Amino acid sequence: MSKYDPLTRRLAATKGAEWKASFAELEKLLGAPLPKTAKAGKAWWKSDAATPQAKAWAGWNAEAGDGAVVFRKAGAAAAPEPKAAPPAVSGDDTPPILKRLEVSPGWGMALVAGGVAVVAGLGALAFRAFGRSKQS
Repeated sequence: MSKYDPLTRRLAATKGAEWKASFAELEKLLGAPLPKTAKAGKAWWKSDAATPQAKAWAGWNAEAGDGAVVFRKAGAAAAPEPKAAPPAVSGDDTPPILKRLEVSPGWGMALVAGGVAVVAGLGALAFRAFGRSKQS
């Protein structure tokens, strides 16, 4: 008998292809706290048949995040991501990023200053490398 048997029974009784439970719900179901590693990262929730917890959810995939776990029956498709609304069509085909740049002329100076800083930094690195190669 495994301490994760209550989870196995709960998943077997699940009618749908997905069940979401908070860590608190799982701890209540198991009658014991989850290990710290279960709450700290996603690695504990991988479906690795060698671990006792993964044996408990055999036939299901577990995904942990934000204090909860979603169990999905293996082979069941994940819920589709909501699609973003298409952009409003207007007579102007100018990308929004370019419209924002046109409004703020200060960006031009910032880009020039940034470019100068990058070139100066690369020049300093090249000069330093050249100096070291001459010393050897």
